[in-house]
Amino acid sequence: MPAVAALLLAGCGGGSSEDEVTTTPASSGDRAQAGAGQKSGSAAPGKTSNSPQSKTGSAQAQAPDAASPQGKGQKHGQRVTIPKGAPEQAPTPAQVASATVADMTLESPAITPSAEGPGRLPATYTCGGENSWPTLRWTGVPAGTAELALFAMNMQPVEGKLFVDWAVAGLDPGLQEIEAGKLPRGAVIGTNGFGKRGYSICPSGAGEIYMFAVYALPTSLSPKPGFDARELRKEVLGVSGNVGLLAALYAR
Repeated sequence: MPAVAALLLAGCGGGSSEDEVTTTPASSGDRAQAGAGQKSGSAAPGKTSNSPQSKTGSAQAQAPDAASPQGKGQKHGQRVTIPKGAPEQAPTPAQVASATVADMTLESPAITPSAEGPGRLPATYTCGGENSWPTLRWTGVPAGTAELALFAMNMQPVEGKLFVDWAVAGLDPGLQEIEAGKLPRGAVIGTNGFGKRGYSICPSGAGEIYMFAVYALPTSLSPKPGFDARELRKEVLGVSGNVGLLAALYAR
């Protein structure tokens, strides 16, 4: 998974409530969203630097790798092009420390994992095809979970903020999968970044990397149909520390 995921999840899978996300690629893998549990260590004796560049590099190198299903280890894949414009602020030590660890697993039979980076998302699951979600399966839902929530998000921000392509809440904690294009009973659909209620993956360029995420919530948030996906994400991050992540690359 691309290294940018570690910093993304400080905003989309971690404990931060901010909408802004950092897109500077780090040397270790994830919004968002991301090895896990790594803590900042002290510099080697006699090798210190006070320059802003060295501090930023240190923060990037020590960002948690939540992209691994167990939140451990490092993965190296293709880099994501950095958007033009002023560089965004690096995550604070508190954001890095609170970044969500992927302690649940999330997978899809439609997205084949690749040793070189995210698996490919077939065009049928984008606006170039049926524009409906693929089958998603997960394991590791902790005991005491009240409900589940699913999100699909751009790995690249739009106007400096996380873009949510799909949000579904109110899912029964006993569920272990959601079928392609089908919603289980009780599912509540939110309004995505396109201003539409439902799912839509439709990159403006040649392609993009997306993050699917399933969250286990200890309390029910009871959102109303058509809820704002980004606002619900803030609420989810405030109560959930359990998430499963799946990155997928769509290229035309």
